[in-house]
Amino acid sequence: MDQTLYPVNISPEFLLYAERNTLFELFQKCISSLLVDRPNDPITYLIDFLKKDADVPRVIILGPPASGRHTIGKLLQKKLNAVLIEAADLLHNIPSKFKDKLPPKPTIHNIPSTLWAQLFEERVKDFECVRRGWILVDFPNNREQALALQGHGIAPRYVVCLEAPDNVLIERAAGKRIDPKTKDIYHITFHVPSSREIQDRLITPEDNSEKAMHLRLKEYRRVKDCYKPVLRTINADQPLNDIFTQIYSYASKKERSIALHTPRIVILGPTGSGRKTVATQISRKYDVPIVSIPTLLKQQIVSKTPLGASIKPYLDRQTLVPDSLLTQIIKDRLNQKDCTTKGWVMIGFPRTREQAESLARTPVMAPTRVFFLDIPLDIALERLTNRALDPVTGDRFHTHERPPSTHNIKQRLAQHPTDDEESVQKRYQTYSVYYDELQDFYSPQGAIHVAADQDAYTVFEAVEAGIVNQLHKE
Repeated sequence: MDQTLYPVNISPEFLLYAERNTLFELFQKCISSLLVDRPNDPITYLIDFLKKDADVPRVIILGPPASGRHTIGKLLQKKLNAVLIEAADLLHNIPSKFKDKLPPKPTIHNIPSTLWAQLFEERVKDFECVRRGWILVDFPNNREQALALQGHGIAPRYVVCLEAPDNVLIERAAGKRIDPKTKDIYHITFHVPSSREIQDRLITPEDNSEKAMHLRLKEYRRVKDCYKPVLRTINADQPLNDIFTQIYSYASKKERSIALHTPRIVILGPTGSGRKTVATQISRKYDVPIVSIPTLLKQQIVSKTPLGASIKPYLDRQTLVPDSLLTQIIKDRLNQKDCTTKGWVMIGFPRTREQAESLARTPVMAPTRVFFLDIPLDIALERLTNRALDPVTGDRFHTHERPPSTHNIKQRLAQHPTDDEESVQKRYQTYSVYYDELQDFYSPQGAIHVAADQDAYTVFEAVEAGIVNQLHKE
């Protein structure tokens, strides 16, 4: 790294190493933990911190009374194998060092917010919570409590907010019952226990009157504002299984990284699938250079380079250029500054599994996204055999999609020699021969298939979504 130049030129290998090992996220977690906990010995603290599993779930389930947050909490606990923390349980197991700070008859409502935050801080530092993660239910109940938790470094990765119309919640609260023995929650209409013994011992919770519900709902609405960046609102007025499925999907999803990544995109597809069109759209919107292999080969020949002289006989005979020559040309292009700093979008390579493997072996050439533009042969034939070129202006026209505006233009249109039906079928079949082996190689890496027999804008939207969204690999 040359420190005499500004801006400092960072080696592309370093950037690839940082992406591959998620160094940005690692530094972010370390710094945020140091600022929250402020340990006396930062080095020892960081060593211990890095030994822990930082990806365990940390979830807060918010919701107005009768929204089903306790039921969802128990279901989520079983699914994520996390520790369920409820304010009522914490109240019955208060550490001795905090007992002298409690009011004479402590309840959920008369304990100060700062003391609650200390109690929860002590609980989440417990070994089981650190190892398995935690799910916090029934707290915070107001904005003051939420801010107190944040002030003590209790920062959830996911906050779920259950919402429903007030009349639905009041109706639910009126029929809510609790088993004092197991703490399980039932409802006299929607969830009646099958055992007569359980039915007989059910009790009605306190403060479930309509007036009390309205007051608690008003206070609850203010809590959500404290967790906007990680908040997901779920409609609680639907079947329980649907609610839980949505919450589990959110709580088990990996956090979106805000680190800067260099896009390295490969677009595969048969002739007529619109690879060049998609690549051009990506390049224009994200300022990413296009690496077109046919164009690179022509540039080598025109520039009369030694590599150009080596590949010219193959192109003259219309045979495949050896992989060793192709790899060298591609590597030289991808090591240029625009590709190492901005990324790249590649078309025309790889064509075989061997080429895909060689691309993956070299870090600077390994793609981060691979797209297959799938299109039937009949659509490819219709697109290519019906297009023509105006030799005067260089404009492209299509018999159906973009017909010429005047008779004079129509008269001088000419078809490209490689756009006849036989040539198109031959190119399509050449791609199809290696399609299965390319798909087998890239599918475990999260390759994305896009139906390319749609309009160009729809295809680009699908590709763009695949670029910006998190990749799900097998």
